[in-house]
Amino acid sequence: MVLAFGLAWLPGTWQLPVADSLSEAQVKAAYLYNFAKFVEWPAEGEPDNSDISLCLIGNNPLEGFLETLNGRNIGERRLRLVRHNYANLSLSGCHLLYIGLSEQAHFLVILNALGNAPTLTLSDIENFAEKGGGIGLVVRDNKVVFEVNLETIRKAGLHLPGQLLNIATHVYGR
Repeated sequence: MVLAFGLAWLPGTWQLPVADSLSEAQVKAAYLYNFAKFVEWPAEGEPDNSDISLCLIGNNPLEGFLETLNGRNIGERRLRLVRHNYANLSLSGCHLLYIGLSEQAHFLVILNALGNAPTLTLSDIENFAEKGGGIGLVVRDNKVVFEVNLETIRKAGLHLPGQLLNIATHVYGR
């Protein structure tokens, strides 16, 4: 797992191959960790000095690899996992929200519940970014890549660096 985080940090390796040594879930978890490093929140949604909340909705998202992110440092802050379920969509305080595949039938309701909250939404649900999610993780040609919905990101008051947008396989709302 440490290898996945190291690989995702190196310039030019954002499109990580799904290899025998790293599972697709491990690579996607590494992406989420790195997105947390690069997203910029508006002043009113800025994480406090200690925690960045990564909220999870869904059954065993990414085969449990997201749990390995709990407590990891991101600069001077710590990433904290917070579990939610579809029955309780009180998502205030979520800086990042990962919606697992088990919520495919509900993800639009979840996105609507967030409104324009300063939350970066992420998922590997098919067409997630195209349908209004912030960042969709997809596998193409045996590589994990990502798509961005820039309109959604802007409505949430978030900012992603141009470098990140340049390496996305597709940017909707540009």
